Amino acid sequence: MQRKWFYRLLLSYMPFFVFVVLILSMAFYYRWNVETKERIRNTNDVFTAHVMNVVDSSFQTIENYIVQQMLTDEWIRNYYNSHEPTSPFAAYEITQRLNELKTLFPFAGDVYLYNKENNEVITDNSMFKLDQFADADFVEQAFHGTLGSKWTSPRSYNQFLGEARPGQVVSLAKQIPITSSVPSGVVVINIQVGSLNSMLQTIKANAADSINLAGADGTSFFERNVQAKSSKPDAWGSSSVQSPYTGWTLEVNVPPLEQASLLSVFFEAWMLPVLGLMLLGILFLTYITHRNYKPIEEIMIRIDRYTLKRSLSMGKKTAHDEFQFISSALDNLVENSHQYEKRYQEDLSIRKKYWFYELLEGNFSLSPDEWMLEAAQLKLPETFESSIVMIVEIDNYQDFRNRYSIRDQKLLKFVIHGVIQEIAQGEQVPIWFEWKEADQLVAILYNQSDPSTSSIDTIAQAVKSWISLNLQFTASIYVGTKANDAEEISHSYQDAWKAGQFRTVHGYNNIYDAREGQQHARGDLYRQLQFVKTLAKAVRAAEPGWRDVLDVMFAEMKNDQFPREKVLDVVQYIFDELEKLQQDMPDQGEGNRSMQLPAEALSELTQLDLIDEIQEGLTTFLNELVTSMQQWQNTQDYHSLISEIKSYLLEAYSNPDLSLHFLSEKFELPSRVLSKLFKAETGERFVDYLIRIRVEEAKRMLVQTSESVQSIAEHVGYLQVISFIRTFKKSEGITPGEYRKLKQADLQT
Repeated sequence: MQRKWFYRLLLSYMPFFVFVVLILSMAFYYRWNVETKERIRNTNDVFTAHVMNVVDSSFQTIENYIVQQMLTDEWIRNYYNSHEPTSPFAAYEITQRLNELKTLFPFAGDVYLYNKENNEVITDNSMFKLDQFADADFVEQAFHGTLGSKWTSPRSYNQFLGEARPGQVVSLAKQIPITSSVPSGVVVINIQVGSLNSMLQTIKANAADSINLAGADGTSFFERNVQAKSSKPDAWGSSSVQSPYTGWTLEVNVPPLEQASLLSVFFEAWMLPVLGLMLLGILFLTYITHRNYKPIEEIMIRIDRYTLKRSLSMGKKTAHDEFQFISSALDNLVENSHQYEKRYQEDLSIRKKYWFYELLEGNFSLSPDEWMLEAAQLKLPETFESSIVMIVEIDNYQDFRNRYSIRDQKLLKFVIHGVIQEIAQGEQVPIWFEWKEADQLVAILYNQSDPSTSSIDTIAQAVKSWISLNLQFTASIYVGTKANDAEEISHSYQDAWKAGQFRTVHGYNNIYDAREGQQHARGDLYRQLQFVKTLAKAVRAAEPGWRDVLDVMFAEMKNDQFPREKVLDVVQYIFDELEKLQQDMPDQGEGNRSMQLPAEALSELTQLDLIDEIQEGLTTFLNELVTSMQQWQNTQDYHSLISEIKSYLLEAYSNPDLSLHFLSEKFELPSRVLSKLFKAETGERFVDYLIRIRVEEAKRMLVQTSESVQSIAEHVGYLQVISFIRTFKKSEGITPGEYRKLKQADLQT
């Protein structure tokens, strides 16, 4: 066997390896260069903004301090309030204050004041009449407010007329008084441009190649920097920011980077490790190729032997072509793979179940055209138009599991499966169905020929009747809404499932149609919460009337056709309310143990299906709880006393003078002690207990009598009808008149 295959194999990817390493090295260098520039640019932006903030902060400090002095210094205020010429002593005092202002700030220049009334200008070293002051034009513009920006651009400034070399300053002029719209004068602060330049040049020497500051009108502060910018640097190294305070623009340029040539990259120090790693990679690839070539060499030897053996058997010598042999072998392998894939695709049962679940979950991903091809293979209708989802659920499935073995359960489900298929075929309605849950068979009925869905109702009724007549258990049927495409199948399934929730109210062995459920579903959960609070308080106090409250609450839920999930919500609220009352027990002793809620009680109730079963289980649990509370109450020393007080309240609730103080005098017990004992016994404050008795009696009279609200209020112990209405609404959520109308409407329906 020649070694040419080894070299072919090695050289087939070695150049590519070298090329990729070089390209990655160049890309790394380029990316590193770009990111370096980016970091420099970002740093320069931050630095420029910081420098501008420092300048703004310094100038704002100067302005704020000058304004403060104008408002607080008595000599300056008297100067602007005076209409007479300034006395020498006053001028001296003001000059001293202006000199103090200059010395407080690092690069502050002259500060002078102008009074319009006496036409005087006082500087830090002299006093002038305006027509003798060299900066008179600027003063006039500042007084009339025609300067524009707050801080000016660089300008020439002299105090004395005829000075040969004026200085360069930037100025801030403020009209005096500060708080008035009619000025009586002006204060002017001049900042030496040279001082500002020195500060910025110090910053430039440390962190920048060039730095330039321009006024709001674009005038540059420093002529030297303008000349330095004649050779404009790269745009990436230049950052500028405009001050919102002064309107000035600061531009900072970083030193330009030296551009490296492409050839110099290979002579950088960092390229030496790269070249070393490349050499090691080549050696490693050579070693690995040599080592892994042995299996290929063995295969090639076997191919040669097979070819030689075949040639000898045929009695003639054939050309040695390894590629043809491999190609033929691959063709056979692909052909076998296609046959296996074809057999796999023909497994219709798995594919049907998969798409069935995808439809119900709303995850169907096939387009109509794709589904037409899939439906043809699965032998299903090509469209979902006028289709309806129907759910067949075995009633009381826990009992079904207990009565039958697993083998019998599978047999009975198979029987139901066959009966549904036979009934649907009899109605000439195509059907597609699967057991989605252990107790639920879900079917998609294609009702294209009967849009009125009467055949669906017939099928549902026939299935329900057959199961109840021929089997030892029953099933409930849930019918969803009509669907016209694949997406609406999941909606129909959800509607059918929601309709099945009403099985809790109406019981087993019924048909629940989604449209009827949507039309008749009603009920006020807030009103049930009022019942829950009343029931919990009655159980906590071990009152005999708790059972009546429970019966009325469940009767209203049945009348309002509460679905199972809402009924279980109400049961959960009852347990939550009882748990709150248990936490409010007076101590952690026997009383709390009497109100202990078993952890499994709520779990057992949520396993029940029918509302009557839930009511029966809840009644048993609450009865045990009330019995436990009664036993605990009988062990308390004050039980007989509180029982006597409760009996008295039931008789004397109409007394408007009834109060905790009244009871304490009647039963010869301090009001604080009486309140504490009453709360420990009943779980309620005395006031809340009395209100509940009065409101319950008022509700009875509002329904059973035609007396006025005023009369009922007086009967239950309220002298003011407004107080009665407010208390009633706080307890029931509606006024007495609204309660009476609501109950009368319920009786009429």
